[in-house]
Amino acid sequence: MTPREFGRYRLDRLLGRGSAGEVWLAYDPADARTVALKILSGSAAEDADYRRRFEREARIGTHLDNPHIAPIHRFGEYAGRLYLDMAYIPGVDLARLVRSSAMAAPEAVDLISQIAEALDAAHAAGLVHRDVKPANIIVHTSGFAYLIDFGIARAAGQTTITATGFTVGTLAYMAPERFTGHGDSRSDVYSLACVLYECLTARRPFGDTDAVRQLHAHLHEPPPRPSTVAAHVPAALDAVVARGMAKRPDDRYRTAGELAAAARAAVGTTTVDHTPPVLQSEPSQIPDPRAISEATGQQLGPAPAARGQLGPTPLAAGQPATTRRFDSEPAPVPGYAGAAAERPRGAARQVSPAPPRSSVLTIAAALTGAAIVVLAVVAGCTALLSSGSRTPSDQQSTTRPEATTPAPTTAAPATPEPEYTTAVIPPRRPLPFPTGVLPPPFQIPHVTSYSEDQHSTPTESGKQHPHAG
Repeated sequence: MTPREFGRYRLDRLLGRGSAGEVWLAYDPADARTVALKILSGSAAEDADYRRRFEREARIGTHLDNPHIAPIHRFGEYAGRLYLDMAYIPGVDLARLVRSSAMAAPEAVDLISQIAEALDAAHAAGLVHRDVKPANIIVHTSGFAYLIDFGIARAAGQTTITATGFTVGTLAYMAPERFTGHGDSRSDVYSLACVLYECLTARRPFGDTDAVRQLHAHLHEPPPRPSTVAAHVPAALDAVVARGMAKRPDDRYRTAGELAAAARAAVGTTTVDHTPPVLQSEPSQIPDPRAISEATGQQLGPAPAARGQLGPTPLAAGQPATTRRFDSEPAPVPGYAGAAAERPRGAARQVSPAPPRSSVLTIAAALTGAAIVVLAVVAGCTALLSSGSRTPSDQQSTTRPEATTPAPTTAAPATPEPEYTTAVIPPRRPLPFPTGVLPPPFQIPHVTSYSEDQHSTPTESGKQHPHAG
């Protein structure tokens, strides 16, 4: 299949798709490295307020140099689509790790402590993540954890209870004040406590219920106690989760680091110094794609953009490019994009054909029904917020609701003279590890697809990998 292109990038493989956009495994020939390229939905660039927030938060994100934050190389706009060029981190998202079984308490606390470091660094820089959840946490095979999706601007009052962005997966970790349009760094602390609960129990705090029940539980029900669900969890962690998920922000831990310290004290562990994984890479080992094409007669992708051509300005001269080639194709990697649907193992990816003309009325009726359901959900949420009435809490479930897999879409068509803007902000100091490196097939059990929690399209399925041990 002929590789697609997006400006300076060659799009090699779709990694995930969600309500925010698509994430591609892409190659940047100008910097000779492989990256995770997030291309936001077309409507994002049309919203002036959103564009301003996107630019501000992406700019801050490029300066976040905490080792537990996946770096942002550059951001900009091409052909009417906003994009983020991010480091490609080999690993598996936490949502998949806890889907089958819970973590041991010390392991869960250690992981939360790593993410707390990332959050405290972001909060100190004036950036609130607003979407802390297992799908946005990537765990390397070494156990080193990364928090991703910084630099994706979100409206202060965005609750994702909309016709285009509705996801129960995100609602499961949202602080109560977020439903009324407020929130600050303590909202991230609440979400981190929810993630801790799920790591310990392999369940979401208030189960896999509908939007109205999720909202009601976050507003009115007491925080769940993990020790009553999982026998291996020390009872002392119940108090940590309860304070982290307190309804009033003032009653929570002041920082994510305080929550992590309390969790370590509850299980009797101390801070663990994690060394970022070093991915071997030498720029001198990177051949020019044009030279390979001339030698083999095969077109491997676009050559680096010549001076004066359309495309983002490359990073400042002297910055090292990092990439690595492997003989085998790496396994699909979860993370980066936000919400994903699973497909049965071994099932081939299906591309839905265009509907016949005779089905137009049927589709219109279905869409009308879906719109009515969304309006009913929003009306129910509004009634709960205004009256505070209680409804019976739903039983917690260890299974995730099934979701349909949307058909992949083609990349935005290129225009003859697309408008192209970019911003490149080098890190304030060299990162402690190389980025943009393609990994060998990593060893994570039951990794079947690149996921975005509930709504993305996996690119491959049916592969299992033995546990690294």
